[in-house]
Amino acid sequence: MSDASISPLHGVTEKLSVARDQVIVGVADAVNSGVEAARIAKEKAGEGLDSLLDQGKDLVDDAGDVIRSRPWATVGVALAVGYLIAKVSSRK
Repeated sequence: MSDASISPLHGVTEKLSVARDQVIVGVADAVNSGVEAARIAKEKAGEGLDSLLDQGKDLVDDAGDVIRSRPWATVGVALAVGYLIAKVSSRK
């Protein structure tokens, strides 16, 4: 081949190489951004779960305190709730 036909091919090859490198960098950036977003979401979900668990434990502790302080009232409420559930579930 002559130098005249090689020169345009070399330019196209060089441009394709640069474009390929830019695509690779763009994909790597997108993947890194996705990984970072996933990490942040995981941290927030973990914090939310910890908060919910703490609230649940507090509710159980409070319920235990109420049961210990007013056992007969607790039994009465349990009987009333049981009666209502039985009435509602027995209706057709």
